[in-house]
Amino acid sequence: MSAMPKQPREEEIISYYNTVVQTKLHNYLYGNPRVDAAWKTIKKYSPKLGRPLHILEVGCGVGGICHKLHQQWPDACVTGLDISTKSIEIAKKLFANEKVRFLDGILTPETFSQSFDLIIFMDVYEHIAVSDRPTVHAAIKHLLTERGRVILSVPTPHNLKWSAVHKPETMQPVDEHISLAVINELALATDTEVLLYQIKDIWNVGDYAHIVLERNHDFEAAFFHPKPVTFEEKLKRGLNRVTTKLTGKIREIQAKRKLR
Repeated sequence: MSAMPKQPREEEIISYYNTVVQTKLHNYLYGNPRVDAAWKTIKKYSPKLGRPLHILEVGCGVGGICHKLHQQWPDACVTGLDISTKSIEIAKKLFANEKVRFLDGILTPETFSQSFDLIIFMDVYEHIAVSDRPTVHAAIKHLLTERGRVILSVPTPHNLKWSAVHKPETMQPVDEHISLAVINELALATDTEVLLYQIKDIWNVGDYAHIVLERNHDFEAAFFHPKPVTFEEKLKRGLNRVTTKLTGKIREIQAKRKLR
């Protein structure tokens, strides 16, 4: 029986991400379609109950998205967390202020004493080893507020399978396949509901997925209530009822003739 692949040590992972800081900085300076698409999803699916007041980005890199978050919601306190010490060093120099802070380290239930109503994993969750997921899940469950949301951008399993064969040089120390089943496990472990699982076409068809999770213990009150109906909709419903009755009568006459 073949041996299980050896998981890289934490210091090896930190060293790897310290070496790709220039790529992250280039993405901030010149843009990246993957990041741009994820940013649109973040803006669209941020918590709907008010504006997010406390935001955490896990795997923030050099802080470009944290900066965008601050620009979008200037009253929010934004925290960026990354395992790469060099990335955090650059992020602090570029974007830190009284509302935006950066920390190096990993996410555990003890990392923060505060709660967050928006937690972001942009191309990060797939780089968390399966053995480390329970700790991350426990942290999310502990830190996420009621009606808070978790937004993820991940490569699809098909994308990673293709990259492993055709672009092995792009693979990272940890690259896990994030299927819908994995997302369901994440939701169960973090006491959240899956609000969105949407396949995106970035560089190839179906190469990324955007996921939104929400914690909502009052699901019935939030979703099962009368939908506001406009005058036009009421008029349309009335016309549909009249049309349905007329067509029903016609079908009834036709059926009776055939049944004689």
